[in-house]
Amino acid sequence: MRCIMKLHYLGTAAAEGWPALFCSCENCQRARKVKGKSYRSRPQALIDGNLMIDFGPDTFYHMMKYDLDFSKIQHVILTHSHTDHFYATDLILRAFPYAYYGDERKMTVYGNEKCHWMFLRTLEVEDDSQNMRDCVGFEEIRAFQPFQIPGYGITPLHAVHDPKEECLFYLIRDEEGKTLLFANDTGIFPEDTWEALAGVKLDCVSLDCTLGNDPNMECGHMGLKAVRSVVQRLRKMECIDKDTPVVLTHFSHNGNLLHEELETETKEDGFVIAYDGMLLEF
Repeated sequence: MRCIMKLHYLGTAAAEGWPALFCSCENCQRARKVKGKSYRSRPQALIDGNLMIDFGPDTFYHMMKYDLDFSKIQHVILTHSHTDHFYATDLILRAFPYAYYGDERKMTVYGNEKCHWMFLRTLEVEDDSQNMRDCVGFEEIRAFQPFQIPGYGITPLHAVHDPKEECLFYLIRDEEGKTLLFANDTGIFPEDTWEALAGVKLDCVSLDCTLGNDPNMECGHMGLKAVRSVVQRLRKMECIDKDTPVVLTHFSHNGNLLHEELETETKEDGFVIAYDGMLLEF
């Protein structure tokens, strides 16, 4: 029997959260009224409780909200340097005296050149711990250069997001061959990424849908129109079939649609609309 991969969505909003921190627009007011699954924190996910995707400013909140022990996390992969995805200052809290025994369970963060610079700046400017270098390390990675961590093979892929850095998303395969494509913070994939996906059979796809049903904002993120285009191409390439779970996440108030509205809008597509705390097994 093949193993099950567990994908836990801890946060499913874009940078501003939803309702946004300082916003009183109609969409934020509607979210404050209905609450529930339309209340969204900043993006973060866990695979099998072991591998963390992104390390944003809501990490502490996610630990408390879902009763998680992050002292056990030893591997974090970053998509890019924007602070909703990488809040480097909190890495200091893994070291003494903010935490004990962090040097026995050293955590490694994997990210691009800009993330590496932010990590080094944190060490130089902000670190007031006694042993952060013993508790947290950083490995700089590049698109299309696969690497291994215990239990997983990971291939970074090119994202279309911020032209000032090499933004990434990930193809993640466990030891049993179960394969996840996790694509936050990207527009429609660039051609080099499509080429890398040729011949890859995916068991689950998680896609950025920041822009919801807004047809006028397709730069560096996707909305429903772009998502449908990506899914169509993945099916044409036989990377996925009609039974492959396709999950949408990373929603902004600029995308207009609350959780139940997204479910209604995508009912015929068969998409899964992620919400904070959702656990998907495949």
